[in-house]
Amino acid sequence: MARMRRSKGVPPEISQASTADIAFLLLIFFISTTVFETEFGLAAVLPGMGGKAVKVKRDNVLTIRAAAGGEIYVDDAVVGLREVRSIIKSGLEENENLVIIIETDAEARYEQMINLLDEVKAAKARKFSFKKRRG
Repeated sequence: MARMRRSKGVPPEISQASTADIAFLLLIFFISTTVFETEFGLAAVLPGMGGKAVKVKRDNVLTIRAAAGGEIYVDDAVVGLREVRSIIKSGLEENENLVIIIETDAEARYEQMINLLDEVKAAKARKFSFKKRRG
């Protein structure tokens, strides 16, 4: 058998001609397979520019207020956050036209309003409104 002889002066090399191509393909792979987390906002139907105010009977309104001190009021009675959902559900069973008003004090924490909104949505209330409490 014949053996190949190598010249002693030239060390073996790996060709780097395709290194840029491989790096580009890896870049494309990672960009196309990366999953970006998308945040979903609040699903609410907002009135148009020409919308007019609708008068609602007081019997059809349930007001939930987030106070600056962390208290939650349902029609001027202090309740806990866990009670809000059952109050809304029972109100909707009695009156299917019930409109929930989420009212927050200017100094109330944003988290309170979000927690109240979560409870309203969990109670499957379809008609709700936001109101900022003044003074």
